[in-house]
Amino acid sequence: MNELRNEPPPPPRRRRTLTAACALGAAVAVTLSGCAVADRGDGAGAQDGQIRATWWGGDSENQALNTVFDGFAAAGGVEVRRESQAFDGYWDRLATQTAGGNAPDLIMQAGSQIPDYAGRGTLLDLNTVEGLQVDSVDEGLRQFGAVGDQLFGVVAGANAMGLVTNDTMLQRAGAAVPSGGYGWDRYAQMANALHAALGPDVWGASDEGGDLISFILFVRDSGRQFYADDGRLNATREDLTRWLEYWQALRASGGAPPADVTAEGQGELAASPFATGRAAMDLTWTQDYTSYSRLRHDELSISLPPYDSRHPSLWMNAASLWSISASSPDAGEAVAAINHMATDPQAITDLGVALGMPPSQAARDQLSGTLDAPDQAAMDYMDQVAATSTPLNRLWPTGFAEMRTLLEELNEGVAFGSTSVPEAVEKFFERAESFG
Repeated sequence: MNELRNEPPPPPRRRRTLTAACALGAAVAVTLSGCAVADRGDGAGAQDGQIRATWWGGDSENQALNTVFDGFAAAGGVEVRRESQAFDGYWDRLATQTAGGNAPDLIMQAGSQIPDYAGRGTLLDLNTVEGLQVDSVDEGLRQFGAVGDQLFGVVAGANAMGLVTNDTMLQRAGAAVPSGGYGWDRYAQMANALHAALGPDVWGASDEGGDLISFILFVRDSGRQFYADDGRLNATREDLTRWLEYWQALRASGGAPPADVTAEGQGELAASPFATGRAAMDLTWTQDYTSYSRLRHDELSISLPPYDSRHPSLWMNAASLWSISASSPDAGEAVAAINHMATDPQAITDLGVALGMPPSQAARDQLSGTLDAPDQAAMDYMDQVAATSTPLNRLWPTGFAEMRTLLEELNEGVAFGSTSVPEAVEKFFERAESFG
C-alpha cells in the first residue's frame, strides 16, 4: 500500500526492530516444498529449466507462494527453486548474495530498498524486457518500482498504515476510537486512559517513536511533505524533537510500554506487546492486522490513525514488489512468473491476501466475498484509505532504508536513557542531510 513507493517493513511480519538487524550467521534460508536452497554461483538458471525466487515471510506467505509456483510449473512454466526467510535477516542475506554475484532471479523487494539496489546496477530495468503485463497493476501503483524513467519492480501486494485496536480491551476500559479526524494529542489521551483503566501491566499503545512511517504521518498531518520534491528532507528538527518527546512522555505516563518491554517484543510480530495482550492499540500495516487477527482471540479492528482531514497523511503503499536480478540468465521466465501471479485466476485465488491486498481491481473483485472476516475487513479498510489519502509527492530517496533503521536505534537510545532527545535529533539530521 504505498503511494509512490515504500514498504515494510515491514511490515511484516515486520516488527519494527529497535535493535540492529539479526546477524547474518543466524540467518538460515528455509527449504520449501522439497526444493533445496540453491546458493549457486555458476550462472545456472532458467536455461537449465529452473529459476530461483526469494522472498521474506512466514507460514502464510510461504504456503501461498509454494502453491502458486507449483501451479506455474504445472501450467507450463519453469520450475521455481525457492528461498524464504523471516523479514529480520532477509536483507543481510540478499545483500551478501548480491555482492557475491549469486542473487536469485526473482527477488521480493521493498520500495525503500529499490533505489539503493538499482543504483548499484543489480536489478534489471523491466522496461527493457518484453512481455511484462504492467497493465495488470492499478495505475496508481505502477510507479512504485520506478526510479526515474526506469522500472525495477512490479507491485506484488498493496497495503496502508492503520490503527489496529483490541476492541475487547477497549470495551473493558469503556473507550472507543473517534469516528472522524482526530489529532495526536487525542491519541495520547486515549493511550493514557487505557493504561489507567486496564492496569499497570497493560499499556495503551505500542511504542512507535522509532517507526519512520508513523513519523511521516505525523509530519504530513501538518500539511507538509516529509521529503521535498528534490529528495531532501523537508521535516525539521523541531518536528523530530516534538515526535521523540511525545513518545518519551507516553512511556513515562504508561501510555506506551517502557523500553525493556518494547525491546522484549522485537523481531517477531507474535512477541510484540499488542500480540501478547500487553498493549491495546498499535499503528501498523494492514497485513499486520490480519496476522494479529490470527494470533489473538479477542475482537480486533482496523481504523484510520490520527489524521487531519484538511491534510490527509495516509497514502496507498506497495507492501512488496517483484524485481529481477540484472544477472539473471533468462529474465523472460522470471517475467512469466510475475505475469502468472498477477493475472492467472487460480494464482490470484491461491495468493489471496497473503502478500497484502491484490494490486489490481480485477483481482480484488475476484476475491471479494470469498475472504474470511479479517481479510475482508482489511480490504474494506483499503477502500476507506483510498477515500481519505493523499499520494506522496515523490518516491523514497536513496538512504531511506538507512534512515528507518537509524530512527529505530535513536528512539531506543532515548527510551533507555543512553541518548538525549537533542542528541538523537542532531544525529538523525546529520546523517539525513548527508544524502542531500
